[in-house]
Amino acid sequence: MKKKLLHVTFEAFSSTFKTPLINTGTMICAPVPSYSTIVGLISCCLGRPLKKDETNIGFTYSYEGDGYDLERTKRLMFSSGKIKKNPESGIALRQFHSNPKLEVYLDNLALKSCFLNPVGVPTLGRSQDVAWITKVEEIDSELTESGKIKPTLIPYPCQNIGGRVIRYCDYFENEELGFVRTPGKMILYQVVPNSEFGIDIFRNNLYRICENEVIYMHTLESTE
Repeated sequence: MKKKLLHVTFEAFSSTFKTPLINTGTMICAPVPSYSTIVGLISCCLGRPLKKDETNIGFTYSYEGDGYDLERTKRLMFSSGKIKKNPESGIALRQFHSNPKLEVYLDNLALKSCFLNPVGVPTLGRSQDVAWITKVEEIDSELTESGKIKPTLIPYPCQNIGGRVIRYCDYFENEELGFVRTPGKMILYQVVPNSEFGIDIFRNNLYRICENEVIYMHTLESTE
């Protein structure tokens, strides 16, 4: 089965993707972004929240190097039954990626206009990781059962690709002003390791985008 996909390339000087559950000590950058991060990126360009059933998402991610920032932090404290500003500031060591490139693939071609004229300023992680869009195009793809795949997230378990296992939430509800966002289903993923030519993979929802590369198209909050 052949399918047209929307291919969008984001580049930046730096990126910072939070590793779940690490909130103290050295802040380690996750090896690839989560699907919720990409949802936020698309929503920023749209100027509204992306709906869960609006598109399937595929991506690959690469970067040239990494480094560490030492930064001063402002903290909160709980005192007399209230949350207040802590008069003492903290120090955090935070890892970042340098010269990252994020390739996003969507099967909803109607979203093309939001990347040609984005409403917000896209970022790869934190507000200072400002990104720019270097490519917006429609490409041909074909459903396949196997191929070589580059760094991305695959629902766990997936045989033969190895890689780090990490738990992510695909989607957050954030519609009530003054309330914290509500996470959706937490899902275990495998991070496809970086390699020169890609990792051999065999599973469903793979689409061949060129002779030597396939991508995994993910349905939000689905583990299939």
